[in-house]
Amino acid sequence: MDAQIVYWIGGILISIIGYFLKTTMEDLKKVKEMTIENKSKIDLVDNNHSHLNDRFDLLYDAVKDLTSEIKNLSKELSKKKDI
Repeated sequence: MDAQIVYWIGGILISIIGYFLKTTMEDLKKVKEMTIENKSKIDLVDNNHSHLNDRFDLLYDAVKDLTSEIKNLSKELSKKKDI
């Protein structure tokens, strides 16, 4: 009879531990899925950031070229006014 009580209590304890392990593993699985999703989003943002940097570099170069062209046209216009 004492052995049955010990087995009964042991079974209940194992069931309780199993329940908490199951919920912990489910939470861990959710965290892993969320981590993979967030990594994908971070990679996408990083990729977009590098493309934006390239675009800004091209835009900066274009503005620089336009500025020099405007200066040249301004000089030519001022020469024509002097004539």
